[in-house]
Amino acid sequence: MKISVPIIKQVDLLILGGSSTVVEKALALRQQGHSVFLLTPYTYFGEDYCAGLNLHEVPQSWQLGDNPRPAQVKLTLLKKLLQADITFLFQSYPVKLLYGDKGQFAGLLIANRSGFQVIAAKALLDGSSNCLLADLAALPRKPFKPGKRKVERIVLAENYENKPGLEVKDLKRVYRYDDKDYRLFQVSRELNFDSNQQACLSQVECQMRKDSWQPQLVAAADQCRYQLNDGISISYTPSTESPYFFDSRHDSEEIAAILPQIKASAPVQDKKNTGRQLPEDLQVRRQDKYFRFENAAHIELELHDLPILEKCQVLVVGGGTAGAPAAIAAGRAGAKCICLESTSGLGGLCTMGRIGRYWYGNKVGFCHELDRGVTEMGPHPKYPLEHNTKDTEWKRHWLLLEGDKAGVEYRFQHSAVAALCRDKQLCGALVCGPGGAGFILAEALVDASGNADLALAAGAQQARETFEPALQGAGLSPIIPGNDYSNTDYNFISEEDIFDFTRAFVQAQHKFAKEFDLVQMADTRERRRMLGEITLLPQDFYAQRCYDDTICLARSNFDTHGFIVSPMFMLQPPNEEPYFAKVPFRALLPKGLEGLLVTGLAVSAHRDCLPLIRMQPDVHNQGYAAGLAASMAVKQNGKMRRIDIKKLQKQLHECGILEKEILQEKDGLPPNPIVNEYTRLAKIFMQPDKALPELQKKFAGEQDLFTAQLLAFMGDNSARELL
Repeated sequence: MKISVPIIKQVDLLILGGSSTVVEKALALRQQGHSVFLLTPYTYFGEDYCAGLNLHEVPQSWQLGDNPRPAQVKLTLLKKLLQADITFLFQSYPVKLLYGDKGQFAGLLIANRSGFQVIAAKALLDGSSNCLLADLAALPRKPFKPGKRKVERIVLAENYENKPGLEVKDLKRVYRYDDKDYRLFQVSRELNFDSNQQACLSQVECQMRKDSWQPQLVAAADQCRYQLNDGISISYTPSTESPYFFDSRHDSEEIAAILPQIKASAPVQDKKNTGRQLPEDLQVRRQDKYFRFENAAHIELELHDLPILEKCQVLVVGGGTAGAPAAIAAGRAGAKCICLESTSGLGGLCTMGRIGRYWYGNKVGFCHELDRGVTEMGPHPKYPLEHNTKDTEWKRHWLLLEGDKAGVEYRFQHSAVAALCRDKQLCGALVCGPGGAGFILAEALVDASGNADLALAAGAQQARETFEPALQGAGLSPIIPGNDYSNTDYNFISEEDIFDFTRAFVQAQHKFAKEFDLVQMADTRERRRMLGEITLLPQDFYAQRCYDDTICLARSNFDTHGFIVSPMFMLQPPNEEPYFAKVPFRALLPKGLEGLLVTGLAVSAHRDCLPLIRMQPDVHNQGYAAGLAASMAVKQNGKMRRIDIKKLQKQLHECGILEKEILQEKDGLPPNPIVNEYTRLAKIFMQPDKALPELQKKFAGEQDLFTAQLLAFMGDNSARELL
């Protein structure tokens, strides 16, 4: 299946990576009149200093003081690029090279949360940490040699305790917050590298995180540092026929000397196709449409020649609020599970988004286990078990430890950019990460992206209630050492739009320039939702509707953070009282697709009732239920609709997520519901055919405004004259 991809930009030089050195080269070439585009997998520039917290290496010439902060480094480089009018995108990845009609290099296919785009270019500069361009262009690399290597990880803490096997160095950088002095410590040890593949590198990363963690940590590097020594071969020399440059080898003068000799070409196709890697019956799909560049020139491309990277039983896309529990549940159930996470850590909104405090939520089941486990991670917990605030560093580390204990394999800084399908059943995903692009095959999948990325790519319908603008407020939080809660609401962010996503981070880096750092994810309260086998509506919750496949009991108020569009709420605006809400398994099942569950903010629910089910404790439990269900589907050839729901509910009861009474419930209204103004209104919207004649009769006898409004919302014009 071919995909149609827009050509969004034509430049002289396309740069992979966002380190300080490639930024300086971009600026130098731009000053000479060359057009430049930067593509980075991070949400910032300066990964050579910020991703590893190598702040002691920031040049004194930058004049950022004796103790430079990541926020300063990021903004310094960002401002330079903005002033030079250099275009860039955050969290975007190279997929494959494209060529002109004579086989000459002509551009690059890239991928991100908005799908695929093409950037036409004369030449490429590789500033990636893994020398990706060498593999993309089939250039000679230095041979990798297995064996032990020194691995470094930098952490921020008041103090750091020496441990056997670890070498600890105080980097003499001090940051004062809330009357406490936090210092940077470089922790290192030797670890074995069997290969330079992502599976091995991820194991090394996780092992070093476990070895270097201590309870007093308040921040830690996004990635470890080590030398693979498998970069581009010293025999390689760029030319007009091979316009590929490498940050570690080539300076801006060398690039500037060759660029004018290269004639720009229009990308036509991938003429160096290496042949189909996938089985014939599998198709790569990215069926959700990106609204930008509809009028741009497009190119038709096949992606089946990309390599198969790995295979697993359960693939969880997203390691956040729902995804991390889903992976743990699948691993505990015995499934071989891989969890992809686009940021550098687990936990999502609470940890990586720095909203480390529960608002509401039903803190039972897995959530209670998690809270208890986090509290017991050290001798002096910052918060007691019953407190709604959690130590963000402890929480993300507990999730890592539990997942590792369950056999889960993590791939940080990885994103799923397309679905892999056999007819209507998902069988894997096209994944991009530090090692390049390729396929992970799976028997069952959980879309925990929070944005229905995988489901919509596979062809699921997107839920839409209205064409009117209605979006809950969003933000991007600062990172303040020692502070676990920083909840912002100053923005509107379209998560699926890579340009708006990048814009939000540019804005936030300016807004929080004086803080220590900035989070890696947008703290959005509303994202895309898929259309499932059942769609949850506000009236369902007010009427206390029951289901025979409930997998989670949520609790919150209608914390809308913005506009409402439900007719019921326009008639009777929601109050601030909390309610319990049952979430059925069918709300996680995308209509028309098999092999996939969608969990988190993207479940099938009306946007106005999403606040009732999106609290962190409830999303933890919902995600755990999804992971259990996915592991059960493995035994049913990935068929989610074939699993034994009662068996799933029984397991959820045993781990405390469901009360025993829920297991006996049937679809419909409860026999003895609580009656109030909302429940009466909810019944009318749940049974409009029955309610309409009664309302017409009532209005004929007494023409009150509220009944008139009700009739109008139900499509009846009896009260038109009064209205």
